[in-house]
Amino acid sequence: MALDEAQHTPSSSTLVAELANYGIDETVRNALASMVDTAPGAMLYRFNPAYLAEEVGLSRRSGLQMMAAAVQVGLFNLNWEARCIYCGYQAHAFDKLTQAHSKQYCAMCRDDFQAKLDDGIHVTFSVAERVRSLPAGIDNEAWREATDRRLGVTTSHELLTVQAFRDLFIDEPLPDGESFQIKWAALMFTDLGGSTALYARKGDPRAYSLVREHFNILFNVVNQAGGAVVKTIGDAIMAVFVDGAAAVKAGQNALAAIEAFNRERELADDERLTLKVGVHAGPTLAVTLNDRLDYFGTTVNAAARVQSSANYAELVVTQQVLEAPGVAEILPSDLANETLILRGLDDLPFSVVRLQHTN
Repeated sequence: MALDEAQHTPSSSTLVAELANYGIDETVRNALASMVDTAPGAMLYRFNPAYLAEEVGLSRRSGLQMMAAAVQVGLFNLNWEARCIYCGYQAHAFDKLTQAHSKQYCAMCRDDFQAKLDDGIHVTFSVAERVRSLPAGIDNEAWREATDRRLGVTTSHELLTVQAFRDLFIDEPLPDGESFQIKWAALMFTDLGGSTALYARKGDPRAYSLVREHFNILFNVVNQAGGAVVKTIGDAIMAVFVDGAAAVKAGQNALAAIEAFNRERELADDERLTLKVGVHAGPTLAVTLNDRLDYFGTTVNAAARVQSSANYAELVVTQQVLEAPGVAEILPSDLANETLILRGLDDLPFSVVRLQHTN
């Protein structure tokens, strides 16, 4: 490395210090700096982010949020790895979503396989070359496999339900015509009641201000619960989760947060915001729509219609979500099931429960 280049290459301590700007506290930054400087090189090469989270004392999700910031400042590089769904062999690796393809070939099995975002495309991280140069042959495959067995792999879909990573990849659509199957995702749709009338009554500036504040509340609720907002649609949002219980909590918390907003702002009856929420789950497709990573398919359509069936200040949850791990424990045991026939999905009756928010 030339002298002038070395002088302009930031040290690991400088990059770690930048994480303070992303809300990473000092204790975690110190633990991370120590790892980057002193950990065996194999532990910093294609490592499972759940391992690093454990080492610095963070939850799995908080660790991913930290890694988003660490990638942003240039501390680590993100690796997308297509692994054979039959034998686990790494068939292909790519640096960007723009390079991703769902059809993969395994040289070990000598066969094609269809990689899904939640089964076949994993994510790992490596320390950036400019931060710490690792020698050739540093890979400890046995350690990585043992870590994955102990902590569980981190799938690309798990990563993309962290808002910070979705925001990082805003300019990285999938290749033209490409889509990825997802075996299971929980989708939450919301809708704000009476917003058109609110604009008419209070005028555009006042109504727009309230609607924007409502979006801020929902983005925060979704992120705190463990999901990511995919997009806004008028005055509605669509959010995605890998965990059904997290999606239900987000729906419950969204209703409570909007009601709390009404109280705290002491909004008059003609300004009060009301929300209805629907949560459904199942297989879906990850696609690029309007240059953004989005979701497509029957599960998406059904989730939107489930939300439409809700009354305001009500959360409707389908049986597909109720069957997910942890959901039954957070809901009342005396909820009555109801059968819904959704518009456009007449041959698919949906069993749902309704939860009303009470002050």
